[in-house]
Amino acid sequence: MRSLLLDLQHSLAQAPEHQHVHLSCEMVYVRRGRARFTIAGADYTAGPGCLVFISSLEEHQVRVLAEPYERYFAILSLPELSRAFPHSPLTAVFRNRPQGFVHCVALRKDKPEADALFARLCAEYAGDLPCARQMVESLLGQLLVLAYRACPGDFAVSPTPAAKRILDAQQYMEAHFTEPLSVADLAAHLYVSPCHLAHSFRAQVGYSPKQYLLRLSYAKELLETTDDSIASIAVQSGFSDVNNFIRAFRQCYGVPPGQWRRKA
Repeated sequence: MRSLLLDLQHSLAQAPEHQHVHLSCEMVYVRRGRARFTIAGADYTAGPGCLVFISSLEEHQVRVLAEPYERYFAILSLPELSRAFPHSPLTAVFRNRPQGFVHCVALRKDKPEADALFARLCAEYAGDLPCARQMVESLLGQLLVLAYRACPGDFAVSPTPAAKRILDAQQYMEAHFTEPLSVADLAAHLYVSPCHLAHSFRAQVGYSPKQYLLRLSYAKELLETTDDSIASIAVQSGFSDVNNFIRAFRQCYGVPPGQWRRKA
């Protein structure tokens, strides 16, 4: 069960303004109060009944506007989401960022149902009842259906073979991101040209394949949460050479990994 939900918490604690990024995707539900979410440069004011979806690539900032700020937040595994909801549009909200995507969905009339579903989800996650995994997946699926019905455009996935190929590419990268993997390798795996893959991928996902390779997000998380050496983190993140890792990290974040760790 915990492989799908990596973390699930219900909190009334005061939340200082903070900016961060996760390797895994995040879902936040505001039950009471109000907060401003800044996600990938877009601002949203989330009040009671709002559900916020954040992908693994999106740096985000949260500032509380009205207390008590009561919320649920879940950290989810993308590979496990694919396993739990195969061939379903429900996982697209965690993956794809097409033009016009909205991170914050207001459930409005469905708030009482969403409140009850999150309370049950927390109880199942924290408990040790038989078939808890199946119940967690069922409750999560119901929450995603509520969001889908409120904002179907966020879950839109074209049924074409090209769109299916991009989903295959995403799932392959999510499963193999710690291994040496280039865009050329991925294109060869899918039997398409690197140029065609890059163009189609960005149109559907909102990021290039290179950005979607989760190594640097993973490396940043390791820098912030462990005392592992830069060389060890490079290997754990799928880089065969520490100098390539440092160069890629600097290019992405503007500073080398050692400097990032010191300021984190």
